[in-house]
Amino acid sequence: MPVSTHTLLQHVQDRTTDLRRWLDTGDNTTALTAYLRDEPVDHRWLTTYKRLTHDLLRAVDHARSPRAPHKTPIPNVGRPPDRR
Repeated sequence: MPVSTHTLLQHVQDRTTDLRRWLDTGDNTTALTAYLRDEPVDHRWLTTYKRLTHDLLRAVDHARSPRAPHKTPIPNVGRPPDRR
């Protein structure tokens, strides 16, 4: 049975909240800044950050609607381009 769009978006919101709450705790925001500057960070911090980020990205991926197959436009050979 397919999961409703509302439920999928709720999962995205929940994972976003998880990450934001974690970043608001202790020195996690400072550690994120260090990580983004390519400075050394605690291994446990990095593991938690990667897990939370992975969970969020997976929820976003599940919530995305399936893409329609990409169709390459047929060139207008011998015709002037449309000027709308």
